[in-house]
Amino acid sequence: MSTGEARFPLVDALRAIAALLVLAYHCAFVLGGFGRDGLGPWLAQLNVGIVLFFAISGFLLYRPFVAARLAGTPSPELRAYTTRRFLRIVPAYWTALTLIALTTSRESVLEPGGLLTYYGFLQSYRTETVVGGIGQAWTLGAEVAFYALLPIIALIAVRRRAAATTTRGELAFLAGLFVFSVAWKVGVTQSVDARSDDLVVLLIALPGQLDHFVLGMALAVVSASLATRDAPSPRTLRVLERAPALPWTVAGAAFFVLGADWQAGGETGRVLGEHALRGVVALGLLLPAVIGADGGGVVRWLLARRFLAWIGLVSYGVYLWHLDILRELVEAGFAGWIVAVAGTVLSLAAGALSWYGVERRALALGRRPTKAQAG
Repeated sequence: MSTGEARFPLVDALRAIAALLVLAYHCAFVLGGFGRDGLGPWLAQLNVGIVLFFAISGFLLYRPFVAARLAGTPSPELRAYTTRRFLRIVPAYWTALTLIALTTSRESVLEPGGLLTYYGFLQSYRTETVVGGIGQAWTLGAEVAFYALLPIIALIAVRRRAAATTTRGELAFLAGLFVFSVAWKVGVTQSVDARSDDLVVLLIALPGQLDHFVLGMALAVVSASLATRDAPSPRTLRVLERAPALPWTVAGAAFFVLGADWQAGGETGRVLGEHALRGVVALGLLLPAVIGADGGGVVRWLLARRFLAWIGLVSYGVYLWHLDILRELVEAGFAGWIVAVAGTVLSLAAGALSWYGVERRALALGRRPTKAQAG
């Protein structure tokens, strides 16, 4: 198997964890759990699952470009890349958005302006629409923007001799993108009133989230580099390979700090601190799944469980549908524990329907040979 064809089966379980974290976050949200004493502050940080999704995208999508560069083979074909990204994201999202808009009387989604805004992944760019349509779909705006930017980043890396030929140069290039994202957040928090809704819009746009994608991209560089070298792995990586629980321990510690009552450096310090800690959580969770062997240790054993892999398979549909399912259960007057349990079960069912009924069929279209290929 070539480096460009490498598969990472444990990542499916991480998708499951990310989706379940976001589901738990919104369950706590609709039940008013954020302001409660005890676990409330940590429940309010469960949306770290979104950052894990971003890091996974950065890793999986950038690695084929890096692997091809290291192997001296052509980069992934742009048309195939674009087609697969479109089929992976758009059909399921448009289906969910349409059905949710029709069944919840969100007429604005189907108005002329709404069609462009919501179906065009533009809802996160205006304060009036950022949580409209499918509320959590603001993240898709950042994802789609990243999909569009990624081939350009890869092309720039190819043109830079150092980044194209050395792991250190590639990581230095990514470090520049990371610094740009941090600088964006500093500039935004320094220039926009903390009470303004515009602050949120500017922080969730791709420039503000790019560093989280870069974390996954950096892991892609390390992973592809390790796959091409005959020499032993560096000592630090050998420790991670032998002790997969270590990065999860660090992730757990970072999550604990996230929920602590700390305020340092004003709004800029808070934003940067929380953003960095969420990145540490996501990076720590992702590391054992992509560095080292698939087996070995309790963490990798857990990530290899089939039920988690299946949830990861249907996680996109779970992500799209779960919040409206939870809201409907709350509005129906069910007790909190019923909302949590039934919401999880129904969200998994909706995810399964989305995968088997829409997503899998859409992806199959992208695998059909063209007339030129068939001939």
